Formats: sequence, structure tokens, C-alpha cells
Amino acid sequence: MKTIRAIVNERLLQKASRLFNGTLEGRVIEILQNARRAGASEVHITNQDGLVTVRDNGNGIEDYSTLLDLGGTGWDDACDESEDPAGVGIFCLSPREVTIRSRRKKVEIKQDGWTGRPIEIIDDPEDGGGTVLQFRDDPWDSAAVDRNAVFTGLRVTVDGRECPRMPFVSDAATHCSELGCRIEVRPSEQLNPWHHSAKRERWMCTNVLVNFHGQVVAFGYHPVSVQRLHYLVDLTGEPTGIRLMLPARTCLIENEALEALKAVLEIEAFRFVERQGEHELPYKEYLRAHDLGIKLPEAKPVYSIGLLSNDEPPEPVEVHSPKDFPLQRCYRFDADRAEEDSDEANVHLLAALGTHETPFVPVEIRKAYDGYSWAKIGQIESVEVQIGKVLHEDSVWSEWLVCVASIRISVRSIDGLVFESLVCMGLLPANEQNQWSSNYKVCVTPEARERLMASEIWHHLGGWCEDGDTYDTQAEQFEQELDRFWRDMVGPDEHLRAALLDATCRITPEWQSVNIASTGTVDIHFADGTTKSIQPPPATPS
Repeated sequence: MKTIRAIVNERLLQKASRLFNGTLEGRVIEILQNARRAGASEVHITNQDGLVTVRDNGNGIEDYSTLLDLGGTGWDDACDESEDPAGVGIFCLSPREVTIRSRRKKVEIKQDGWTGRPIEIIDDPEDGGGTVLQFRDDPWDSAAVDRNAVFTGLRVTVDGRECPRMPFVSDAATHCSELGCRIEVRPSEQLNPWHHSAKRERWMCTNVLVNFHGQVVAFGYHPVSVQRLHYLVDLTGEPTGIRLMLPARTCLIENEALEALKAVLEIEAFRFVERQGEHELPYKEYLRAHDLGIKLPEAKPVYSIGLLSNDEPPEPVEVHSPKDFPLQRCYRFDADRAEEDSDEANVHLLAALGTHETPFVPVEIRKAYDGYSWAKIGQIESVEVQIGKVLHEDSVWSEWLVCVASIRISVRSIDGLVFESLVCMGLLPANEQNQWSSNYKVCVTPEARERLMASEIWHHLGGWCEDGDTYDTQAEQFEQELDRFWRDMVGPDEHLRAALLDATCRITPEWQSVNIASTGTVDIHFADGTTKSIQPPPATPS
């Protein structure tokens, strides 16, 4: 029977300088990890004239042949079970020339030493204990070392300055012996700056930080919908199946241990929520906590008064609720059951602009909260809009604005109550033959000119376009278009009257009347009885 087996070809060794010549940060991490595995408690790094010296107080090198055994680690079984070292070791420094001293022995690895040339082990009278590495490299300064040393548990100095050192998790962390780690859940604001700095990925979704004895790997996992929650996982040195992908060691292998870790993180997340005493979890997550044996109280009521919201300005007319008005007397609107897209806006406008004997307060409650007792409130069944005589209509901000004599909005709830009132703004479904309308047309009454801010009308006419000019510039342009609309509604002479009034704004003190003659003479009659006559300037000879 013919068989095959895996082997390592010598050509791989010839490419060592390209396979393992990674980043400066990667070299720092690997050398610090090697020192720690060798039993070191201190590592001292110095930089002088481009030469980097790394000295540790570990157990030293007993078998020099393991230095260049690519894939072989030389570590004991306990280390293999708890850390799964890659066997890259000193190869992270290739193709640099490196001098290594330990236990009164020394080797000097030249460039061809990385690719298989025999290297002599010579006696070394110097013996400062531990291991000393010397090589040329970019400076191993604080910027390169600090964030890779802070969670190693080692005392590390760079050119005589001690690097920051702190525990990755607090004493309150949960010990998970079956995975060989301790786990702590923290809000983002309770992370220290070194936790944030240790994240290799800056994305918000990378909220799980796993500390492999100083090397921190991040990934995203969100078992609960609590915002900005982070999970700190600190490996303890016990046997673990949590593994780093080789050779880069910058992400986790997706194996059974990782799935088990996620399951534990989910439980710890719900326990964190339980300790807070109250929560805003969706109903589905509330049930999931119960399935895991964690009895949470119902979420506190989560709702917003009014139905319209916008991530960008302008904001709609605000709906006000009477002080201490109970949620159970409010009404929900189900957009999926609405007959028109404009119904939601009209319910909002009725509450914001209408007059009611009984308060009418619509609220938005996300469907994710259905199931909680407080979410079972009255619902709106139908919406009707009636308008009076059309006074004026025109395109404003590429939409269709209509001024009408009156607008009445009526809302019927499922329990049979009717809320209706005259309002100064409402929305009608789009006229299919009107080329200016896209979704609906906005109706206003003359009262809206005084009662509403331009931005509140602008909200329903499309609002700010982030691809255009600045917000302030667009707002000014819209106000000019809206002002033109109001003047056109009054009549063709309104523009002239408004322009003349604008011209009088500089007259002081208080004036009563102004007479303008065709000759250019202007007579101003002031409220105090005085008169001022302004003559046109004399003709200037050519």
C-alpha cells in the first residue's frame, strides 16, 4: 500500500526571512512572550546607535539546538496545552544578524544562518543570568513596547524607563477553569486607555478582548443589545482550547473552544444586566435570559413621545405630553397597518398642533418590546385628513406645498375613541398626475406662517440634503423659497410691499409714515411729530 505524509521542505527554510520578517510590533510581542515562557519576571530593553539589546532574567537556554528548530518550541507539555506556542521563536528576528548569550554560551546568527548554515556555539565568559539578545533594528522605544508589555505581567524597562504594568481584569472577574481564563464584563467607559490601545482593530464591533499573556486579540460578539459593552478574557495559564491562528497570531481559530467561550460570554452578559437592577433589553432577550436561568425583571418602559424622528436636522414640530402623563393612556401607531405613508406624520401633527379636551399623546414603542406588560396600550386604527379650499400651491424645495383654508385631522383608536382637531399643517397622499410630488404633498393653512418655524415645514418637504451645501446655507435657501411662497399666496403686490418694508428697517427713531415722490424726494414722518425730507442728489456734470 502506498502512503504519503506531511513534510517540511527545505525551500521553506530558504524563505524564512520573508515568512517571519513581520512588523516591529510582532517582533516585540514574540520576544516578550519567549522571555515570559522561560520564567522571566523582568525584561530590560536598551537602544544605542541602532543596536537593540534585550536582556531577561529567565532560566536561560538549556539546549541551543532548539533556537533554530522551526516549528519546535522547546517548551514543556504544560506550556503547549495552555499557550500553543507557534514555534516561530527567534525566527521573528530573521534575516537580521543576532547575537544570543545565555548560560556562558554564545551564538552569532548571520543572514545565512537563518537558512541552514551551521552555527558554532562558543563559550562566553560573560554571564549576567537569563538571556541576552543583540541585533540591529528600528528603535524598540516606548511607542513600540508599552502596549505590548502592559498586560504581560512582566516588569519591562525601555532605556531605563519602566513600562506601564497592570492586570487585564479585576478581582471581580469570573474564573472559567474549563476554558483556562477569567472573564469580566465592562461598559466601554470603564475600560482603561490600555485596553483601547491594545485593540489591533479600531472598529466598534470588536468588543471582546482576549489577553494571551500580553498579546491582545479582539473580535466582535454582541449577545445582548446593551450598547458599548465589552468582554475581557484573560488567559490564566491553565490548559485551554482557545487558540490563535498561526503564524500571525492576530485572530482566534474558530473551534469548539471559541463556541464554548461565546456561550459563557452570553451568560456573563446577562449576569451583568442582572446586577444593574434594571434594563432595556428587547423581550426576546428577556426570555433568553430566563432560558439560561437568569431571572430578570421586565424591562423598564422604553418609548418616545411623538412618532417622527430624524437623525439629521431639521426636527419636526415637537409633541408635548402633560406632566406625569401615564404611558397606559398613550397610543401606539403601527406603520405596517397604515393605509397611507402619510398617516404616521398626520398622527404626529394632530398631537403637536391640535386642540383636545382629552390629551392625545402618540408614542413610538419598538416592536422588539412587544410582550412586556407596559407595551400593551391602545393602538391607532385609522387616520383621515380633510382640507378646505385651496388658496395657493407651488413647488418648494422640489416638493409640492399647498396652502388651504382649513385642515382637519381625525384619528380613530381600536377602542373606539376619536381624536380630531383643526391644525395648521397636514399631509395628503401624492397626486399621481402631479409631477412635483414624490410621496405626498404638504398642506398648510395661513396660520402656519406665524405659528410654525420654517424648519418645521422644511422637515416634511425633504429637509437637509447632506450631499449639498452646509445646513445653514440650505436652511437660508429654504427660508427664501418659503417666504416667496407666502408672498405669492397673498398676491402679486405683496413682494413690493415686503421690499418697501425691508427698506424702512434702517429708519430711526420710530417712524409713522414715509412718502416717496416720483422726483426721488422722500419725506419721513416720525411718531413724535417731526418730519425729515431727503432730496435726491444734484446731477453730476459729465
